[in-house]
Amino acid sequence: MEKAFPDSNYFQRLFWSEQFKSVNVKSAKGMRWHPMIIRWCLYLRQKSSAAYDALRDSGFITLPSARTLFDYSHYTKCGNGDQPDVLNILKSEAEKKGMYNNDESWRKYVGLLFDEIQVKSELVYDKYSGELIGYCNLDKVGNQMMELDKSIKGTEHSDIAKYMLVVMVRGVTCDLRFPLAGFPTTSITADFLYPIIWKAVRILETSLVDLRVLFITCDGASSKRRFFKLHGEDNDFVHYADNPYSSDNRVIYFISDVPHLIKTTRNCFYNSFSHKNTRKMWKDVKDISWLHLLNLFEQHCELSFYSPCPKLTRKHIDMSTFGCMKVNFAAQVLSSTVANALEMLYGDNVTETVNFIRVMNRVFDCLNVRSLYEGRNKRNPDLNPYNSSNDERLGWLKEDFLNYFSEWEQVVMNRVGNFTLKDRKGMLLSHHTITGLKISVHSIVASVKFLLNSGAKFVLTHSFNQNPLEHEFGHYRHRVGDNSNPTVYEVRHMMNQMRAVGGDALAPKRGNIHLENDENRFVIDNSKLPKR
Repeated sequence: MEKAFPDSNYFQRLFWSEQFKSVNVKSAKGMRWHPMIIRWCLYLRQKSSAAYDALRDSGFITLPSARTLFDYSHYTKCGNGDQPDVLNILKSEAEKKGMYNNDESWRKYVGLLFDEIQVKSELVYDKYSGELIGYCNLDKVGNQMMELDKSIKGTEHSDIAKYMLVVMVRGVTCDLRFPLAGFPTTSITADFLYPIIWKAVRILETSLVDLRVLFITCDGASSKRRFFKLHGEDNDFVHYADNPYSSDNRVIYFISDVPHLIKTTRNCFYNSFSHKNTRKMWKDVKDISWLHLLNLFEQHCELSFYSPCPKLTRKHIDMSTFGCMKVNFAAQVLSSTVANALEMLYGDNVTETVNFIRVMNRVFDCLNVRSLYEGRNKRNPDLNPYNSSNDERLGWLKEDFLNYFSEWEQVVMNRVGNFTLKDRKGMLLSHHTITGLKISVHSIVASVKFLLNSGAKFVLTHSFNQNPLEHEFGHYRHRVGDNSNPTVYEVRHMMNQMRAVGGDALAPKRGNIHLENDENRFVIDNSKLPKR
């Protein structure tokens, strides 16, 4: 085994050395498992407890008992909202990531991600605490607001939760991904979001955790858009807010999740002159039509021996409900390969469709830099990391890209013809998509410049999206097999287990986002796990 895996950092070598140690102890009670084995077993058991028990009882390998794992997964009490024990775990995780280096204070900057996952509306009796779990619980201020609302409406019944709001802390310059708190809710609104999010900011900035919140990322749902608007006088465009808990008068930037914006952009394109036919996108005397893409696929891709767009399939053209949620489908449609094929085969007839696809492809590349070497390997300079506040891409994003939409709107509004205001708005992307793109571009550009000026050597813009939260939801939905709608009780216990497992748990392969290949994921962590 040492010859096959000479590096002690190999998981296989660690696994077999633990197996060798387990067969040489006098009693199973005397076995002290390595923390990485405990994490791995916690991950396996949450996938399927029956499969884990069968594997353990088979006699092929030795694994920790369910009782041993219980002490690690239940180190903290499963509860709603912010908990002191959870903050201790967060601080230890941040220490392991090197975020408290005094000479590199920029490592402390983090972002807050939040979103809702749909849960099964039912009550579960917890025999340990004696409480019924499944009612709405929005922390102290939120609960008082709910009670006030009930008294005004004259209702006394308690609402059973339909969703679980999860707040996550994400590192900007490291791979910290930590579920901070969960709140059962019927459907969160901006009024209830406001105290929850700002309490999370206060805890991170002023408690023993001592992390600095740089940005807040969420999707483009109406409640989240309303949450942004609550922070400014201009109700249409607010991309930052003053941070009252910072010691250096920093601001917190609001970001509308870029992968969600790519999907909504594709959806507008998808319904332009086709499918629902809710839009007739037009610019500079030419249509931006989905029919151009349909013709390309049916005439040159579907039945052709050589396809100019090898990744384009029927699933991209006639999307299912699940296909509409997949980011890679949207990215492959709005790609330079599709734009080049359209330009080569159809010429001037599709000029504006080609320009539209190229603009969206470039902005997605600029806001989705994932690796130090992806730009070099793909020969795409837009995928290079940002290492200068004077980077040409930052200027292109704030000037050329945003001017593209301003000019588009001006051309549409000045178009000669008997068009209603609704007709003219249908010639553009949706208002919410354009506003989300403006907010994200302004905030991400400002955040990149701030980090570089604070001492960071480089910045990856992929760190500003909410993919880690989507990964987290994938674990909840795949607990014990296919569990698309877990209960509040199950989500609370899964959050506890994922805090123990940390970033060592792989995300499900089937999902609406691409699985990241993180090299640091396969590094053995020797730090001890907290235990009951």
